[in-house]
Amino acid sequence: MTEGAGEGSFSAPPPDRVGDDSDVSVTHMVGKTIAGTHRTSIELLDLPFPFSQVSLLTVDEFVKAADQRRIHMGGHSLNPTGLEELHRYGVLVPIFCVSIGQDADPSLAIDTSSSLTRQHVRSTVVRQLYEAATEGRLSDPANHPFSPWPRDRLRTEWPSVARGYLYSFHQLIGLERARSLVQAIKPHSTEQRGVFSWRLPHADMPNSYAADGLKSWRALAMTLSAVDTRVWPNITQVIHHSDEIWRASNLSQSAPQLLEWLGLTVDQLRREADHLRSSASFDDVLGEFYDVVRRANPNAWDSLLGDARTALDSRIAAEVLDGFADEVEGIDTPPSPPPNTPLRQQRLSDRPNSIDAVLTNLHLSPHPSLVIAIEGATEMLIVPRVMQVLGMRMDPSWIRLVNFEGTKDLSLLARFAAEPVLGDDHGDFVILDRPVTRFLVLTDAENKFKTQPGRRKQRKLLLDSISAPLPADLRPDLYSQGARIVEIMTWGPEPFEFAHFSDGRLADAMLGLAASPHPGGRSGLIQSIHKQRTLDPSPDVEDAWREPGVNKLALADALWPTLAARIERAIAKQTTGPPVMKAVLRAYELAMLSYKRNMSVRRHR
Repeated sequence: MTEGAGEGSFSAPPPDRVGDDSDVSVTHMVGKTIAGTHRTSIELLDLPFPFSQVSLLTVDEFVKAADQRRIHMGGHSLNPTGLEELHRYGVLVPIFCVSIGQDADPSLAIDTSSSLTRQHVRSTVVRQLYEAATEGRLSDPANHPFSPWPRDRLRTEWPSVARGYLYSFHQLIGLERARSLVQAIKPHSTEQRGVFSWRLPHADMPNSYAADGLKSWRALAMTLSAVDTRVWPNITQVIHHSDEIWRASNLSQSAPQLLEWLGLTVDQLRREADHLRSSASFDDVLGEFYDVVRRANPNAWDSLLGDARTALDSRIAAEVLDGFADEVEGIDTPPSPPPNTPLRQQRLSDRPNSIDAVLTNLHLSPHPSLVIAIEGATEMLIVPRVMQVLGMRMDPSWIRLVNFEGTKDLSLLARFAAEPVLGDDHGDFVILDRPVTRFLVLTDAENKFKTQPGRRKQRKLLLDSISAPLPADLRPDLYSQGARIVEIMTWGPEPFEFAHFSDGRLADAMLGLAASPHPGGRSGLIQSIHKQRTLDPSPDVEDAWREPGVNKLALADALWPTLAARIERAIAKQTTGPPVMKAVLRAYELAMLSYKRNMSVRRHR
């Protein structure tokens, strides 16, 4: 399919059944809008900067957008001949017709020399549009009798046929309202074998009520096309072309002046916005996920398909109308929606809840249920392997491991990992906007973690750091033993290597890693390891033999098969297993306490 209205091949796969005008009639209900302007599309060119933020759509672009929204005719994608049929019967009339023939009418010429759009928007479509306007070759199709779309290609550049048609992006809303009429279009054989035209059966043509409704949706598209330049950048957070030009265009015509020009009232804008959101809530398939989608980068909205996309079109249109009404009324920051306003009726820009609260309610919070602070590269190597043997899900959004080796003060890490985020205050309790993240410290029993009293002191210091940002009357729950917000576990009285392996096992692994034998042989190495274990106040297995290739990390890797076998035997026999297994099982218990649960803290008066 090539660029331009009504161009290219119009063949279609042979349908199972070719329709005819004898098909049973159906009633097509199309309600009216209340915010459509009386202005014509030609009058839109009098505005300072139209079509600069929301581009006009060619026929090919419009049918592609219809396909994205799954608006089909007769079981096939809407194509240019189907779009022509919708034009023929006034179901969906383009907003511009650009002629390239020799029938220019000087009396229809428009002076567009002061137009910021003509000066600064460089697209082919806009250039051709404004050139046609200045030469009297531009018309509003709604003001002229329908004539069949031309087919013969005359040139490469758009429009490449005698008359090219353009649609407003906002006419996609009207197309959705006319979905039943689009679906009623049926294929009909032509004289050329295997080629079909598409026709709206006589019995399915819109009655006067539906025709008036369809006209009102076109008028609403005119309203939206007139005001979207002012509001669209606030929705998409992107200003097309120059920021200075965009601001200058807004200053050149005030919002109240534009509203008066449109012949509308703020009340009409607000009511139509509510109607559009109600329609969207009926069509939308996103459910609670709408609260995530509306916060996404608007570029991502283009990936939505079908009903999700058509519902979003209505929500965007509602946002444009409300945003323009806000500007007319001088409202810089719209108020939050009234309490208990259903999510489906809220604006795209409404943010009554934090993103943390939204993701928590959907059980999609990126904050883990548990952060495990591990001291040393050895433990960072072994703990994930133990988790895997135990069948635990290796997901950092559930359990996150952090190596704190060399960190003297864990309080900042604890606060970063586990600080509660307060949400709705219900008086006696406050909902947390993000799940509770518990903090588990796995370490050797040395220095400040050597004794039980020392570990209790460190636990309190960590809780002090986590709870410091909270009001004092909300802190007690975090300190209770039952809350288990912070726990500190050691491998027992000995460091990791000594707690998990015998002297002989350690010696054999070290000899396997070393490039040369130990001077005292295996027995001498075992003796050296034993002295570290029993006599050194700060035992370190590496101090037993300083040999190239022998280090804790390599030693842990070499001894892993032995440790894994012990864990598997403990699972089979249902025994407690080695210390690291007990620690990982405790981690699992802590992680499950708040997994996919909404939490709160009580107020202690």
